[in-house]
Amino acid sequence: MGTDNVRIDDLSNLSAGVAPALAEGLWTSFWAGDRRACARLISKVENEPNAIPAIREHLAGKLGHAIRIGVTGPPGVGTSTLCSAIALGLADRQHRVGVIAVDPSSPFTGGAFMGDRVRMDKFVGDDRIFMRSLASREGRGGLSPSTPSVADVIEAFGMDRILIETVGVGQAELDVMNTADLVVLVLQPITGDAIQSMKAGIIEAADLIVVNKSDLPGADTVLQSLRFVYSLGSAKSGKAPPLLAVSAQQTEGIEELVDTIEQLSTSIVQSGRHQELRQMRLVEEIKSGIVDELWQRYLRQSDAERVIEEAAKQLVASGGSAYKFVREMCSKIQLTVDPKANA
Repeated sequence: MGTDNVRIDDLSNLSAGVAPALAEGLWTSFWAGDRRACARLISKVENEPNAIPAIREHLAGKLGHAIRIGVTGPPGVGTSTLCSAIALGLADRQHRVGVIAVDPSSPFTGGAFMGDRVRMDKFVGDDRIFMRSLASREGRGGLSPSTPSVADVIEAFGMDRILIETVGVGQAELDVMNTADLVVLVLQPITGDAIQSMKAGIIEAADLIVVNKSDLPGADTVLQSLRFVYSLGSAKSGKAPPLLAVSAQQTEGIEELVDTIEQLSTSIVQSGRHQELRQMRLVEEIKSGIVDELWQRYLRQSDAERVIEEAAKQLVASGGSAYKFVREMCSKIQLTVDPKANA
């Protein structure tokens, strides 16, 4: 394989010729507040990953103000019903609310039953709320890979509160922590005995914990277990998050829950934490973007796919280290960074 020269001296050319052209009429309708145009743009993000760079460049100037609220928990705790109640409560407080509900994809067909659309039918006809279901597809952390980009579209559409409901998750699925500004962990009375096993995972990422279905027996036991766990120091901020008991089905405790979410939202904005989280997400986006862009450029300039397949065959046949091959392959790439490029 010959030597390839990859220069990062003109970032504007990295995506040139890759992203498909988007109809100007679509953007005109989107900026005018056409909900169908917003839905179409989200569909492009979901189904045409190579369109995402161009779409996000259009959106960039409209981002950075919304609070993204992740709502997560084990399967069956009622996150959909709770999200519905939270969304309506936020809308009643003069917010424009986006809701992204992720449903699990079938491992056999790749499709998904969008159950959240059925459970959140209260939003139909409510112009204050924009709701979209996503299939989890190949996502393994409770979200769809397109979730962050979909949240960008919804924020640029004018929504200042975005609820992101994950697929029912276990203790280790933490994608929501890297996507949301606030994480609301939802539990239910029967999860009392499972709290200790969750201690080293999602429970540590929570900014607010809600025990839903509190009208059922055992809610007090769960709250006591949570207080004990947090007395041992299991919190990302070093202190226990607010613990609330609600019944979304009976609409009990919802007012206090929405008030608490608003207080936490105000706090992260005033403390500067909101901008810090956005900066952290942008850092990761830049890193992954550079990797993706350089890989695509490299593929266009070489027979890398064939070389990799041949190397894998040789490794299977004779053994050896894949990492050694990677080092040898990368040594043949001359990467030059022009320090004046961003001046």
